Amino acid sequence: MARLVSSKILGTRTARRLLPINPKPVWRALTSGRSIGYRKNSGSRGGVWIARFKAGPFRRETKLAWADDLHDADGVNVLNYEQAVEKARKWFLDAVRESSGEAPRTGSYTVADAARDYLESLWDRGAADFLSARYDLNANVVDRIGHLEVSKLTRPVLEHWRAKLVSSPSRTAKKAKLKKGEKPSMPKPPTEDEKRRRKSTVNRTTRRLIACLNFVLETERAFANPAAWKLKPFKNSESSRPGFLTEDQQRELVRACDEPDLQALIIAALTTGCRYGELCRLRVKDFVAQGPSVFIEASKSGKSRHVILDVEGEAFFRRLGTRRPTDEPILLRANGDPWKKDDVKRPMKRVLKRAGLSGVQFHSLRHSFATRLLVRGVSLQVVAKQLGHASVRMLERHYSHLTETHVREVITAVPKVGLTEAAKDTTGKIVSMRGRRGA
Repeated sequence: MARLVSSKILGTRTARRLLPINPKPVWRALTSGRSIGYRKNSGSRGGVWIARFKAGPFRRETKLAWADDLHDADGVNVLNYEQAVEKARKWFLDAVRESSGEAPRTGSYTVADAARDYLESLWDRGAADFLSARYDLNANVVDRIGHLEVSKLTRPVLEHWRAKLVSSPSRTAKKAKLKKGEKPSMPKPPTEDEKRRRKSTVNRTTRRLIACLNFVLETERAFANPAAWKLKPFKNSESSRPGFLTEDQQRELVRACDEPDLQALIIAALTTGCRYGELCRLRVKDFVAQGPSVFIEASKSGKSRHVILDVEGEAFFRRLGTRRPTDEPILLRANGDPWKKDDVKRPMKRVLKRAGLSGVQFHSLRHSFATRLLVRGVSLQVVAKQLGHASVRMLERHYSHLTETHVREVITAVPKVGLTEAAKDTTGKIVSMRGRRGA
């Protein structure tokens, strides 16, 4: 139930007795354009509760029920103030849809309905994380609690859902193929890193669910208590250090790649630190020679940025875009098609195996770019800007060990002042304060 908007004039039958009989209602605003009204009548049935909705030129009023002036509230025909407000809020939902031209919704508003409406809003505004949000909500929310009504969600219900989710195996876990007559073996207990990653996934899914439910409240598709989904995230779920390649390993990876299209994609990632999706969307015109830089039109956060290139990166992109149409993707596969989602996974596995490297994936090239800059003394602020982060918080969380190493190297290299030698020179010249007091 949403927070009650109190009213000293209408809140109790004692307060309403002081009101004069009047055909014009007394109104109490609940939210913008939504009000609860009370009209005091003469006669044996007392006053009447009324709801009013306004949205631009659209106006609607409806009688809710009799007030409990003379008879006790029964929740149906006779309502107290709290019950009248709750019934008005439910009526507002249909009024909103009527004002926007939508068909009135019948039945309860469930979590599945909320997820569908929220995903539609993400699609309409072109949200960069639409696909991942759709996967998270459909796989982890709708399949498990999609049947529950939004207005009846409670914190214990959501905590139970989250506990079940974190203890369940990852959906991407490979299932061993069984031979004929072979019985499945007991699943291996998850490692500490697998537990951490599962907690991280559940934290991300919980954030998406909370965003979805807040959207429902803001758009008044349903009314509920937002305190029900104030869930604390699992701790120590993001503490893993990202995998990265040293400069020697980066060179070895490029040498081991005998596919020119994949090699170009790898070099682009190592010289820009861009995400795979950002590289796939790069056009020839996005290379800015005057920068020199590459322009990322839409990043994960939806914001654009320029990634400044070093000498090696500038030469690479200049050569890559020579005598090509400006609107063509700058990175193409061998068959001339642009790189698409998951296209890089299998080729990347092959080249990593050929190079004798393990524990990394394509996204690790982004971490390798950041690591190379940090160990060479580039500030966190500059690296964050290159990667498209709004702050250095993410870098501090994952790369603090690198910055600490750099600080240690810098401090160690600072020339000494000679304080110890100066102290040795004064041997025998220092007068004891105790001796001086005894003199």
